Amino acid sequence: MKDALDNFKTEFNAKRLYWKNLKSYKAKVFFILLFVAVIALKLFTTVFTFDWIVGLL
Repeated sequence: MKDALDNFKTEFNAKRLYWKNLKSYKAKVFFILLFVAVIALKLFTTVFTFDWIVGLL
């Protein structure tokens, strides 16, 4: 468990440092929009799937 936590901390710090070193404002906006789009797509497909299942019953 401690090994997994250390691995998580290492990965998190690496991603945080990458974000801090990213100088382009456009790249940061792109990554934020990509993150929001992936979450929105996941929510949309989940709701659509449940609606489709309810429609079958």
